[in-house]
Amino acid sequence: MPPRAPAHRPPRARSTTGPLVFILVVILAIVAVVALGRPIAEDALVAQVEQHDTLLKQSVVRDIVAARVGAEADLAKDANAEPRSFVISRGEAIGSIARRLVSEGFIRSALAFTYVLYDTGREDSLQSGAYTISAGLTPRELSQVFEKAPGEQTVLRIIDGWRLSQVATAVNKAFPKISEDDFLKTAVVGDRRNTVLSGLGPDQSLEGFLFPDTYFFKPTATPGTIVDTLLDQFEQRAGQTLRQAAVENKTTIYDIVKLASIVEREARDRVGQWRELTLADLEMDSPYNTYKVAGLPPTPICNAGQAALAAAAKPADVPYLFFVAKNDGTGDHAFAKTIEEQEANRAKYGNK
Repeated sequence: MPPRAPAHRPPRARSTTGPLVFILVVILAIVAVVALGRPIAEDALVAQVEQHDTLLKQSVVRDIVAARVGAEADLAKDANAEPRSFVISRGEAIGSIARRLVSEGFIRSALAFTYVLYDTGREDSLQSGAYTISAGLTPRELSQVFEKAPGEQTVLRIIDGWRLSQVATAVNKAFPKISEDDFLKTAVVGDRRNTVLSGLGPDQSLEGFLFPDTYFFKPTATPGTIVDTLLDQFEQRAGQTLRQAAVENKTTIYDIVKLASIVEREARDRVGQWRELTLADLEMDSPYNTYKVAGLPPTPICNAGQAALAAAAKPADVPYLFFVAKNDGTGDHAFAKTIEEQEANRAKYGNK
């Protein structure tokens, strides 16, 4: 099979002088700043960039566009979206690719995608071919995906709050040759020596320690490679914070991870298929039923994201003792200092 061809011409040195059109745009922008004010001038420049993305080769233009793009380059449109096919044609222009990503529902902003390509020097590196991507990828992550031919890498997206079983399902979808059962059998402490696993036995599940993020693997990745990568990312992103918090609070990393998993599931809209609790659930004899059993559950209940891990490690100094879900679809909670305030909030928000 012949090698994939780049969607653009071979990389070349980035221009420092800029084309004539850029000079004209800058002159017009300066005139507009003087005559009309900065916002209108920026609108005019951004409009030109959207039509002529090569203007982003100029650092002064990228600086202006960066303010307009903001955090959009690192935000996914839909973290729970299913993977779909997306084809980049041979020789297709960046602007066309960006607009189709928007029209097909993968990203919100074509400008964010084109900006990050030029800002990272990837504008000449996109490869043609049929990709499997989702709206759970950010514009920046997509720029990395398209840098390699479709057959050279597989994207694995792990969502904050996923249980280990959900991670196993995602792995099986991305790597059909890896069964969910094989992944779950591999996702135990075993002989791993990561410091965050200190004190845990070899048969202990790694629930809570597989860091939610977007990963890029070779299609031939094994269950062990995937588990080690997710665990190493947990160590790198949260290890130091958790170790310090465990010492300062005279507790264990494992207990902090347990608490973080509860925070993750309580402090946001539910993901996955967790139904509402019933009265029968509250009477269930289970070590995970914290309505009947004091203290933390025996293991984490999901894989918490960095924000929840940080919150559990260094909680805010607040006087609240109670909270109740508002049940309004926002995932927000009402907090209370006393049991009387808590009961009033339960009545207000219809929480039985």
